[in-house]
Amino acid sequence: MTNNKDTYNLVRRFSECVQTMPDAPAFWQDGCTSSYAELGDLSRRIARWLEREGVKAGSRVGILAGRGKTVYTGILGVCWAGCVWVPLNPAHPLDRLNNLLQRAELDALIVDQQGSGLLPGLEAPSRVLGPGATLTDAVDHPPVPRDGDDLAYLMFTSGTTGVPKGVMITHAAIDHFLSVMQTRYRIAPGDRVSQFFELTFDLSVFDLFMSLSNGATLCVLPEASRLGPAGFIREQNLTVWFSVPSALVLMDRFGQLRPGEFPNLRLSLFCGEPLPAEPLANWKAAAPNSVLENLYGPTEATLACLLQPCASEIRVTPERGCVAIGNPYPGMRAAIMGSEGEIAAPGDEPGELLLAGPQLASGYWRDGALTNECFITLGGKRWYRSGDLARQDEDGCFHHLGRTDNQIKIMGHRVELEDIDMNLRKACGSDTAMAVAWPVEHGSALGIVAFVADSEIGVKNIRKAMKNRVPEYMIPRQFRFIDSLPLSSNGKFDRNALVELLKTENLRRETA
Repeated sequence: MTNNKDTYNLVRRFSECVQTMPDAPAFWQDGCTSSYAELGDLSRRIARWLEREGVKAGSRVGILAGRGKTVYTGILGVCWAGCVWVPLNPAHPLDRLNNLLQRAELDALIVDQQGSGLLPGLEAPSRVLGPGATLTDAVDHPPVPRDGDDLAYLMFTSGTTGVPKGVMITHAAIDHFLSVMQTRYRIAPGDRVSQFFELTFDLSVFDLFMSLSNGATLCVLPEASRLGPAGFIREQNLTVWFSVPSALVLMDRFGQLRPGEFPNLRLSLFCGEPLPAEPLANWKAAAPNSVLENLYGPTEATLACLLQPCASEIRVTPERGCVAIGNPYPGMRAAIMGSEGEIAAPGDEPGELLLAGPQLASGYWRDGALTNECFITLGGKRWYRSGDLARQDEDGCFHHLGRTDNQIKIMGHRVELEDIDMNLRKACGSDTAMAVAWPVEHGSALGIVAFVADSEIGVKNIRKAMKNRVPEYMIPRQFRFIDSLPLSSNGKFDRNALVELLKTENLRRETA
C-alpha cells in the first residue's frame, strides 16, 4: 500500500492483480469460481455505467444487495470510478432503508435481485443499476485517483438514539489499516480467505480488500453454514479465517473443533465482540498450524486498531474471562480517560477507552454535534471516545471491560451486563448464556433475566454457583432455557433480540 497522495484508491492493487494474474481464482461462491479477469471486467463495466450516468468521483453510491457477486463487483466498480460506496442490507425493514436512503443523499443505487424486489417501496435515486440492465463497454483507464481525505465509504451503524449513525471513513484511514494488516499477515496468491461478515458490517472490508488486493481467493460462507462453518473451512481449504467470536463458541458447542480439523489454516482472526478464552484450546487443537489473534476496534477507528496474539500463553482479562485486547497497531494510540477527563496512567482505575491515530473516521455524516461529542481534542491530539470501558495494566496491555452503555443500575448499584454474562456462563457451564436487564423503569433495572442454552445444570445449582461469584443483586431473578441464543445479522449474540422477546411476552400477558 502506498501513501502517495495521487494514488489513493482501494482498488489500485486489485487492478494490478487483474493485469498480472488474470486467470487466477479471485472469488468462490456456491461452487462457482470467478477469475480476476472476470471480476475486473464486470467491475470496470459498472464503473463505465456510473460515468455514463454522470455520477462524478466523490459521489455516494448505495449498494443494496446480499452477499453475492453483485455486491462485491459493485463495491469494486464504485471504487474504480472514484465514488463512495454505501452498503445497505436488503433484509432490513423498508422504513429503515428509506431513512438511510434519504440521509445518505445517494447519487445512484446498485441492486441485486433481492434489492430489486424492494424498489417499489423505496425512495430510491433516479439512477438504479439492476439485474436486468445491460452493461456495455468497460472503462479503459486505471482507478480514479483520490486524495487521502476523500471518503472511501460511508457505513451506517446503530445509534443509541435509534437513529443510525453514518461513519465517514477516508481513503487514508483504510489505507493505513490495510497496510498494517498486510505487513503483519502477508496475504498472497494461494491464500483462501473467508468472507463471513455481512457487507453492512465494516469487518467485511478486511475480507474483500485483503484478499483481492493481494491475489488471494475470497470464499463466501453460505448462509446455511453460518451456525456451523467447520465443514466450509475444511472443504474450501481455507488458509485465513476471520469471524466474530460467537462463531468459535458455536463450533465448540457443536463439537466441530476436533484435533487437526483445519490443517490448512495459517491465520485465525476474531473481532467484533469479546473473545472467550476457554474454547481457544480446542480451536488451537483444530487448527494446529494457525496463528491466532484477537482484534479490537470500533467502526469509527476503521475496523480494528488493537490486537492481542494468542500464542502459547493466552493473556486473559480476569474480570471477564476473555482475551485481552492488547496493544495498538503501529501509528495508532490508545489511552484511558480518567475521572477528571485526563489521560490516566497505566494501572489506574478503569475508564473510557480513547483511540487516536490515522485510522480515525473523519466524523459522522451530517451530524456535527455528535462528531464534536465523540471526537475530542485532549493534550493537543484528536481522540475518539469509544464508549467502551477498559483498563490498561502496568505492562501497557489494554483490557476490555464492557460497554459503558451496557452499564445498568440495580438497586442503586452500577453493574456491567458483561460482568453478569461471564459469571453466568461459569455458573451454568455454557458459553451460550446471556443476561438481560428486565424490566427497566426510569433507567434502573428491577431485575435480571438469564437466557441459557446448552446447559444441563438446574436453576437451583446455577443460583448457588452465582451466589459464590457475585453480589445478590447481580443474580438473575428469572431463568429461560432456550435451544440457542439469537444471532444478529453480523453473527453476534443478540441481546436486543432477547429484550424484544421479553417485550412481546409482556404485551401478550397484558392483552390476554
